[in-house]
Amino acid sequence: MRNFFQRLSEGYRRFMVGRYGSDQLSRFLMFLSVVMLILNMIFRSRTPIFYFLVWALIVYSYFRMFSKNIEKRYNENTRYLQLKEKVMNWFRNRRSSGKYYNSSASNRDSYQNYNQAYHNAQSGSHTMRSDREHRIFRCPSCDQRVRVPRGRGKIEITCPRCGQTFVKRS
Repeated sequence: MRNFFQRLSEGYRRFMVGRYGSDQLSRFLMFLSVVMLILNMIFRSRTPIFYFLVWALIVYSYFRMFSKNIEKRYNENTRYLQLKEKVMNWFRNRRSSGKYYNSSASNRDSYQNYNQAYHNAQSGSHTMRSDREHRIFRCPSCDQRVRVPRGRGKIEITCPRCGQTFVKRS
């Protein structure tokens, strides 16, 4: 049974290669369609226009996920995030005078964060940031970044790419 699910997962991964996948706009559209279906069950509205709208949202969301036109889907998501940012800023400004406002709250789906991450991924500059437990050195031969544990004194580092060894203080 486990092998079946592994094959199924691998098949899905192969199918999704080169496709856009899920993003903030797709998740919002799916959430909106579920909310609309729940409201329809509560208020017992039997209008075919309502059902058509729900199904159109679901179909459009899946269309976006399986699309191979990545640039166009990215631009759609960017416009959505810009609009969302404007709306959220309007609400923040309206609430800023209230006593329950948290000014340090950050929005991980904000346009600025999304745009920066997208351009970092497009440029191929995958950044390796250091943390408190590690230090990062560059190989003098091939310029490969190597992460080593801090606080070990002088250590001999072997580059995983070219095999060059060099001594640094960690």
